[in-house]
Amino acid sequence: MPHRKRTIKRTLLTGLVILTPLLVTGWVVRFIFEQIHQFMTPTVLRFLRLVGPGENLEHTVLRFGVPFISILFAVLSIYLLGLLGGNVIGRQFLQGVDQLLMRIPMVRGIYSATRQFLETFSGDKSQAFRKVVLVEYPRKGLWTMGLVSNETKGEVATCVDHPMVSVFIPTTPNPTSGWLLFVPIVDVIELQMSVDDAFKMIVSGGILTPPAPPKRNAIAL
Repeated sequence: MPHRKRTIKRTLLTGLVILTPLLVTGWVVRFIFEQIHQFMTPTVLRFLRLVGPGENLEHTVLRFGVPFISILFAVLSIYLLGLLGGNVIGRQFLQGVDQLLMRIPMVRGIYSATRQFLETFSGDKSQAFRKVVLVEYPRKGLWTMGLVSNETKGEVATCVDHPMVSVFIPTTPNPTSGWLLFVPIVDVIELQMSVDDAFKMIVSGGILTPPAPPKRNAIAL
């Protein structure tokens, strides 16, 4: 009976790990669709009233036609943005828009934080979260899994006399939030598991654990 309970619990958590990314993706797609749908509905409604096709046809178009048009418009918009960002002229235009938004006081903070977050998590060449490590946190004797984001630089690095690394400590089961620690390199233990395996372990609360490697290495940046 205890073994069966553990199996059921492990199966449920595995299903949760599989379902969570799907739900997040679905929420993002639904949010984008709803925003475009809210924009398209009054536009189509004004056009129909200008043409005057009748209330029945207007109701049918609003019920079935507008969602279809919204989906097409969303896909086309995303595709055109991809084309725009893939050529020299388009990149220059987007850089101009980027510089313009960065000069607006209230918009600048939100836009900059959102852009940096997306670049960190989705960039193909991003160097963020290169290594999985263990650090003693929140007190000595307790070990926490973290992700090395970079070698600590700037003003923080000048305040200490030994090299440190910036370690992101994600929370369970939501790894998108957490804490940032500046840890001396000598106090960090590097793990050989991949970042993907680390995220699986964090999201599952330790249920999904990758096999142990034959040997651990000291951290090297």
